[in-house]
Amino acid sequence: MRVVGWTLALVVSLLLTAVPHVAAQPRPGAPGAARPAPLVRELGVEGNRRVQEAVILGAIQTKPGAVFNPSALSEDLRSVFALGFFDDVQMRVEDFEGGVKITFVVVERPFVRDVDFTGNKKIDTEKLREKIDIKLGRVHNPVDVQRAREKLKEHYEEEGYFEVQITPETDKFSDGDVRVLFSINEGRRITIDKIVIHGNKGLTDKQIKAAMATQEREYFVFRGTVQRQRLEDDIERVISLYNDHGFIQARVESHDIQTDREKARITVTLNVVEGPQYRVGDVKLAGVTLLPEAEVRRQVRLKTGDVFSRSELRDAAKRITDLYSTIGRASADVAPRTEQHPGAQRVDVVMDIAEGPEVYVERINVTGNVRSEDKILRREIPMAEGDLFTLQKLQRARQRLVNLGYFETVDVTTQRGADKTKIIVNVEVTERPTGMFSIGGGFSSVDSFVGTIDLSQRNFLGRGWEVALRLRGGGVSQSGSLSFTEPWLFDRPLSAGVDLFNVRRQFPEYDVESLGGGLRLSHPFGEYWRWHTGYRLAQEKIADVDDNASPALREEEGSRLTSLVSGALSRDSRDNIMSPTRGGTTNLSAEFAGLGGDSRFAKTIASTAYFRPIWLNHIVSGRAEIGYGFGWSDEPLPLFERFYLGGPNTIRGVKFRRISPVDESGTRIGGTSEILGNVEYIVPLPLQIRLAAFFDIGNVYGFGTKFDPTQTREAAGGGVRWNSPFGPIRLDYGINLDRRKGEDFGAFHFSVGSPF
Repeated sequence: MRVVGWTLALVVSLLLTAVPHVAAQPRPGAPGAARPAPLVRELGVEGNRRVQEAVILGAIQTKPGAVFNPSALSEDLRSVFALGFFDDVQMRVEDFEGGVKITFVVVERPFVRDVDFTGNKKIDTEKLREKIDIKLGRVHNPVDVQRAREKLKEHYEEEGYFEVQITPETDKFSDGDVRVLFSINEGRRITIDKIVIHGNKGLTDKQIKAAMATQEREYFVFRGTVQRQRLEDDIERVISLYNDHGFIQARVESHDIQTDREKARITVTLNVVEGPQYRVGDVKLAGVTLLPEAEVRRQVRLKTGDVFSRSELRDAAKRITDLYSTIGRASADVAPRTEQHPGAQRVDVVMDIAEGPEVYVERINVTGNVRSEDKILRREIPMAEGDLFTLQKLQRARQRLVNLGYFETVDVTTQRGADKTKIIVNVEVTERPTGMFSIGGGFSSVDSFVGTIDLSQRNFLGRGWEVALRLRGGGVSQSGSLSFTEPWLFDRPLSAGVDLFNVRRQFPEYDVESLGGGLRLSHPFGEYWRWHTGYRLAQEKIADVDDNASPALREEEGSRLTSLVSGALSRDSRDNIMSPTRGGTTNLSAEFAGLGGDSRFAKTIASTAYFRPIWLNHIVSGRAEIGYGFGWSDEPLPLFERFYLGGPNTIRGVKFRRISPVDESGTRIGGTSEILGNVEYIVPLPLQIRLAAFFDIGNVYGFGTKFDPTQTREAAGGGVRWNSPFGPIRLDYGINLDRRKGEDFGAFHFSVGSPF
């Protein structure tokens, strides 16, 4: 900016303009007096090519008709320059229609027409473009260019090119625009040959190196690279590591980088001063009145005689804060501190607790929902403005929003409200596509190859409605279904749905077809519970019964009308219904057929499943299930309602429905009761992949097979799960541990969804 230039021009212009007026205008009552200051008649702009005149005049406070004020115009000049579009701004003052005309004369900065790189061989140009923030068509700013140079240099150093030299250059086009060119001399890729630790006795080299992000090259394949900022952060990591092992006075006295230019290798040296190792003395609590002291003390896992850990002290403070939040005291303040014993390597741990008042929800902010109506989210949040805030409600809110399946991410955070008694809840979501239309094919170990047409929308019109049309056809099964669900009927948490279906399936022993529809209602109660009720009316047809089957089984052949009512209680505390890691489900269901129609039976199933994380985010899960059904009015349990085991969701060592009582001809006829147990050990991997080992046990009884829980079938095996964009996909192989004559050694299963 030419400050001297435009200031001098302003002064000269003012003098040239003001002197004639002073000479010509006498003061009232006194000859030769000065005239009043002139008015600004017009504002103009010269020199602008791309920047619109309205943008420039919008930065000017002086308006036509205002009194000519040199101080105000000086500020206007600064404001125009501060827009950042100009290399120079000057002002011209001229007589105009009995006043003055002010013209702002600008010299525009060039615009960036092109950004290019030369000399880069190891890192491609597109990757380098991603690292800088210089956009085509923007004003050229040397500060932005230097900032881009630093980002490029930082990226090269992260890749190990520690000798890189980057020189930005600017080439002008004929119209004044510029091309920014970064000339790069990459140099050699320098790797870390070794990291040397001096002065450490309490901790090993291996422990210290494991805490650092800077790593040595290993086995001449995984090459470590050095980056200055990362190394500075490593110093803090090393100090934190020592603090967590009782060395509260530890420090990194110095660090050094030595470069072997000939071999392109670096040696990083850390000089550590450890100091003494401290252990925990007494653990004291102060300020506890609302909760049992023993309960608060349980949150502090440091015990007398333990090696002191600063991170464990911070974690204890957070656990105590969370504990108070469960009783509505979210403003509780926990200040951990240590008291050092003079002359002894021991520190007392003191938790100063200010319990604070009860905290109420001041406001709930919901952001990120573009398609979903606000109320769709708010009705899942178990608190409203004015309610007592608790941590359980906050966690439950996130869990319920995640389980809707509408969102890619759900972040639920809090901030302090107007005072200590109020809190603001912020819910930020990222929506995911909830509709699906697909035409394709697939394979499963149960249905073999199938063709599919799916049209579904889980958040129809953004109102939470679920609509689905599904058609499937394969060699052994064909099905079609149309369903609609309103999860909040009459704006109450009453879920209502209607289903129409037609299912045909071929089993080795017979074929079954079911055509009908149903109505559903469910309502939550308590924290995780929900009751369900429904009605189903279906035409069931049994055909092609095996010729060798018993007379009792052949009697099942034909059509019958089933009119059935059902009821169920369920509890679901899983953190994620698609890939659960904690929590569980419990279901107790009962069905009764005989209110009209031809079928006469009752059936009940009870099941429970549980998921628990253990070390390293590994998960142990299990399920137990028992079922029983019977016919009434002198009728047996219908064939299509009987129990079978085997397949991807029950006993995985045998194929689908292969565990069943048989008649005298050896034909599987299903059972009237079942027991089933599954245990899984799950190991999470990157890319939404999980490995699983499992053990299954169970059996089916009835129709000549005595119920005996000690007579079971067992299987064990392993599998892979992938939480794909289309849902959880499972690949399992189970070994038949109780192999019978004619059975295979094991069974392979490919399926979609969770096993339980």
